[in-house]
Amino acid sequence: MRLGIVGAGEVARRHAAAAAEVPGLTLTAVADRDPVRAAELADAYGAQATAGLDDLLDRADLVLLAVPHADHEDLTLRVAAAGKQVLVEKPMATTAAACDRMIAAAGDRLHVGQQGRFFGQVRAAREELTKLGRPLLYVERRSTDYARTDRPPWFTDPLRAGGGIAMLVGVHSIDRACWLLGAEVAAVAGAVAAPAGRAVETSAEVTLHLTDGGRAHLTLLDTPDFFHETTIVCERGTLAIDPEGVTVDRRRVLTVDADAEYTASFRRQYQAILRGEPTATLREARQAVAAVEALYRSAATGGRPVSVARG
Repeated sequence: MRLGIVGAGEVARRHAAAAAEVPGLTLTAVADRDPVRAAELADAYGAQATAGLDDLLDRADLVLLAVPHADHEDLTLRVAAAGKQVLVEKPMATTAAACDRMIAAAGDRLHVGQQGRFFGQVRAAREELTKLGRPLLYVERRSTDYARTDRPPWFTDPLRAGGGIAMLVGVHSIDRACWLLGAEVAAVAGAVAAPAGRAVETSAEVTLHLTDGGRAHLTLLDTPDFFHETTIVCERGTLAIDPEGVTVDRRRVLTVDADAEYTASFRRQYQAILRGEPTATLREARQAVAAVEALYRSAATGGRPVSVARG
C-alpha cells in the first residue's frame, strides 16, 4: 500500500518512521505548506515531495492527515471524494458535527489516530484488568508543555486547534478510559483553566460519567515535567500504567522503552489497518470529541454534568 503524508511536523515524522517498519506499506509522497520541510521528510524515506494534496492523491492509496485540527474535515472530504483511504490524526475534528460529516462522506475508508490504545503497556493493562474484578476508581494524570519552543503557533489558536489541552491530549485520555473500562461516556463534568496570555485552556479537571454507572477522573496539566499516570483500583487489586510499563499491586508486570513504544504504537496501528482490523471505531473517535465539547459546556456553566451528544 502506498502512503501519502499531509503535514511534515513532529507527528508526521513519527508516522514516517513507523511506516518504514511495516512490510507492505511504502511512503511515496509528502505534502506540506512549507516545501522545504516536505522535501526533508520525503527525501529521508525516498518519497516524493508534492505541491499539495491533489498531486499527492495520485501517488497514494492511504493518506495520513497530520495537520491542524480545523483542517481535518475539509481534507478528509477531499481524500474520500478521490476514493482513497484516510487516516486522520486525533482529534477526529474540532466538533462532533464535523465528525458526523466525515463519517457520512468517508465511511469505512476513514481511520482515526487514537493510537494510544496501541501502546504495549495499555494493551497489557487491558488484559490484566480482566483478572482484577470490577473497577472501583479510575484516576489519570497527564501533562503537556505549552511553553515548548517547537510548538506550532496553531496549538494556541482556538479556531485552528478547536480548544486547548482537552482537545490536544484529553481525547487520548478519554479514549484510554473508555477502552480500558469497556464503557461509553454518558456525560462530562469539569473545569478548565486558561491563564493570562492564553487563548485556550492549558489545564483541565474532568469527570467522565460512564454508561455503566462508573466514573473516570482525569487531570490534565501544563508543565515542563512530563508525566502520564493511570491508576485503576479494582475489587481484587490496583493497576497502574506509566510511560515505562504496567504495575499490579506494586508488582511490575511489564517494562517498555517509552520513546520506542511511542513509534511502535503508530506501527501497530498501520499494521491493523493493512490487516483490515479495527483501530478505534468511528463512534469511539467521535465520542472523544463530543466529550470534550461537553466538558467545555460544563466548565462554562459551573461544572455541572453535561450529556454527551450522540451521532
